[in-house]
Amino acid sequence: MPSEEPRLEEQAISRVVHAGLSSQLDDAEELSVDIRTDLGKAAQGKVDSVSVSGKGVTLQNIRVQTLELQTDRVTLNPLDALFGNLKLSHPVDAIARVVLTEADVNQAVNAPAIAARIPSLELNVEGEQVTVKLQHPLTVALPETGKIALTGKAALSSRAASRQVEFSVVIIPRTGDRSVSMAAFQCQPEGLTIDFIIALMQIFKTLLELPFIEIEGMAVRIKRLDVQAGHLTVETEAYIPDMPSL
Repeated sequence: MPSEEPRLEEQAISRVVHAGLSSQLDDAEELSVDIRTDLGKAAQGKVDSVSVSGKGVTLQNIRVQTLELQTDRVTLNPLDALFGNLKLSHPVDAIARVVLTEADVNQAVNAPAIAARIPSLELNVEGEQVTVKLQHPLTVALPETGKIALTGKAALSSRAASRQVEFSVVIIPRTGDRSVSMAAFQCQPEGLTIDFIIALMQIFKTLLELPFIEIEGMAVRIKRLDVQAGHLTVETEAYIPDMPSL
């Protein structure tokens, strides 16, 4: 966060943004907003940078232990901002860093806002189309540095039949030039074909290597995942075309 003492106009805009964010969050143990601008730019709705940091932040039943968010130049509609309704005049790019505990990760992957965005997957197994839908709850463990363990169930359906399988996978996230890999994969019941198991593994890998995720109009790209025993640090870049009304 910037160290210089904020000007009066910066403090005023920061309070407006803080109030708006607080009204949208389910909970926040700590929340800090720092705006950098000057009086002339503020009158035009122009901001040089926005920094947001928080601890114990919860939104739509998704909790993060710590949150840090930074944007560069932002242009707001001055009239809307005057009434506490922040609307972007132009899209902005933002970077964010969040830390989640293992409990936070499990709450997030099973939250309705996230579960609803996990699509059904289509497999071609021995020439037959099979639809795969992950079933909640899913269980995530962060057992050691660099590894994510995921356990759950999936519903399989085709024109001929439907069934449910249980799976357990240990994932090594992408780091630097190294792509996502799997340290272990198990699937029950026994008797599933090798082609099916390979196809299912490939789908997990494809999901983890998506270039970006679209969330409420924002394009979010995961730059880095740092997995330590018991907690996960995520660094992202986001393209934000607009802000929700505050």
